[in-house]
Amino acid sequence: MSEPEMADILRSAVSRNITRAHTAYRLKLLSLFMEKGVDLTPDMYFILRYLWSERDGCRQQELADKTDKDKASLTKLVDNLEKRGLVTRTADGEDRRSKRVWLTPHGRQLKEIVYPLALSVVELAEKGIPPEDIVKVKYTLEALCHNLRR
Repeated sequence: MSEPEMADILRSAVSRNITRAHTAYRLKLLSLFMEKGVDLTPDMYFILRYLWSERDGCRQQELADKTDKDKASLTKLVDNLEKRGLVTRTADGEDRRSKRVWLTPHGRQLKEIVYPLALSVVELAEKGIPPEDIVKVKYTLEALCHNLRR
């Protein structure tokens, strides 16, 4: 196989399109947050979203696992959320080595502002795409992740 043929294959790779879509989504979300005066990065939003919808008060390690962050990255994100007064950390009563992450009242209230913004980005991204195609993409991406994590 020639070098130009190999380059064409790599350019058309699914991973490139996934990366482009992910980057576009994050940039749009960040842009909208900045436009509306919301002092959050997309990664901070993903942490808050898990706490809002899944499990306020979860262990920091669970939060890292559920948001696909390594321990060091998550610690820095939680530090920044804590500085903004959106979360607090407490020692875990069952395991002294663990910390639990809790939303503050301000962190809970922010959901009312941020969720509609994030939803508008999702709606923009999915505009004109049939719902059944969105479902197929979701299952395909989950299968790709499963294959890569083996």
